Amino acid sequence: MSVSAERRGALQDTGLAARWRALRYFSMARVVVAALLLAYVPALHGMRAGLSGFDGPRFMVVAGAYLAVAALFVVLSRPGRLPLQRLVDWQLAADVLALTMLLDAGGPLRAGLAMLLLLPNAGAAILLDARRALFFASMSTFALLVVTGWHWSRGDADDASMAQAGMMGAALMACVLLLNWLATRLDRQERLAAQRGEDVRNQLAVTQAVISELPDGVVVLGVTGGVRAINRSAREMLGRRAAATDDATTGIALLRQALATAAPGVLSAQGIELTVPGGVGVTARRLRARRLPGSDEHTDAVIVLEDLGRLEQRAQELKLASMGRMSASIAHEIRNPLAAIRHANGLLAEEIEEPRTRRLSAIVEDNCLRLDRIIEDVLSISRRGAAEPQRIDASRFLREVLDELIAQSGVDAGRIVCRIECEQPIWFDAGHLRQVLLNLVGNALRHAGPQAGSVCVSWLQQGDRPALEVSDTGAGVAPESRAHLFEPFFTTQAKGTGLGLHLARELCSANGATIRYRPPGESPGASSAFIVEPAAIPTAP
Repeated sequence: MSVSAERRGALQDTGLAARWRALRYFSMARVVVAALLLAYVPALHGMRAGLSGFDGPRFMVVAGAYLAVAALFVVLSRPGRLPLQRLVDWQLAADVLALTMLLDAGGPLRAGLAMLLLLPNAGAAILLDARRALFFASMSTFALLVVTGWHWSRGDADDASMAQAGMMGAALMACVLLLNWLATRLDRQERLAAQRGEDVRNQLAVTQAVISELPDGVVVLGVTGGVRAINRSAREMLGRRAAATDDATTGIALLRQALATAAPGVLSAQGIELTVPGGVGVTARRLRARRLPGSDEHTDAVIVLEDLGRLEQRAQELKLASMGRMSASIAHEIRNPLAAIRHANGLLAEEIEEPRTRRLSAIVEDNCLRLDRIIEDVLSISRRGAAEPQRIDASRFLREVLDELIAQSGVDAGRIVCRIECEQPIWFDAGHLRQVLLNLVGNALRHAGPQAGSVCVSWLQQGDRPALEVSDTGAGVAPESRAHLFEPFFTTQAKGTGLGLHLARELCSANGATIRYRPPGESPGASSAFIVEPAAIPTAP
């Protein structure tokens, strides 16, 4: 069903509910009128001698029956019991019949009782369309003329009574037309108001959803300083406490104080800065508060909060990205001259016989190789393609990569141990995982001792998910250096590039995996290790 169809259905339900409500009020009014008619006869007891033609017993029987039927219609005037159209027809027919019989028994009170025909005809004008309402008005007029004519033929009514009956019928017709026109206009306006209200509610819901997901905080302060509205980001920025009864109490107090001391022009232009202290384990936040223009001291203030720490972090990320692109461009330009230098140095070394000059040539070759590794790492980061994770057989893949590493580097094969303690496959891009593993194992070989089994590559189960662990028997990373392990160009080795671990983290992130460092001694018997936790393997639909 389309949105417009749903809206039309909702509006129809609203109009139907309004008609049921009007019918119930109409039914209750009928009970009141019937009760007054029933009580009308005892009130005329002392005057009955002067009311020739008034049939009191028959009047009371009809009024009593009318009251009972009216009470029944009140019970039936609820949605779901009878169709609305049929119920309205029955009620109006009962009104015309009962009031006609009361007019016949009323004698000289006939002219006053005829005014009661306005009630059912007014209900018909409100609850029915114009044609059906005019039908009941015509039936009422016809009944009034028949009763009056009958009594006129018997001599109980004069010519003026006939004229009054005709005028009453014309008045009924005019009232029905007028009330039906007014009811139609009112129903149209009510539907329009319901539609506008639904539009406003939908717009408000969309606005609230958007504001609640904004990374910036939004706080609406009333004229007296009370919080009228606050989104989730603002609660976090202003120091929400899980055990607090009033969210952001400290932050709101600081915000009010900062707003009270700030100049209005500065507050609306560049904003003001404030610092919200953190609690236990929570760092302080530096915020910038800015008031949206268009409000003054006599209206609610909409305050936008920006986390300066997050903005600075974002600026740092953009700076690093820009530096990465520039570094890749420079590295690409350096590669060709570097290759020419190595080639020229190799040709020169073939003709050098003096030992001192050979050592200098070897130094040039070593540093050229170092520069080439740096260039290769920088280019690897810049040209990293999109990850294509796949199921990888852990046992076969790890042994193939390690055998390749041993063959290329010439390292003693006994120094590297491979353990497979988990039967689950690895969900990773094969090329990316190979590069991550080569970086981590190469790093472990540089820090581990020369004894057998000093480096261990394990695929094991840790808790509820598998993990790839590369551990070594080295002393581990110093505590002051652990926070910078995955930063680009950070290294503790004189000949290191500082890009291996950074590249490993980037490749893990591209595959939805995480990588972390475990210092030695974190658990009993644990050695220094890097742990990669791949993403969960998606299940088949």
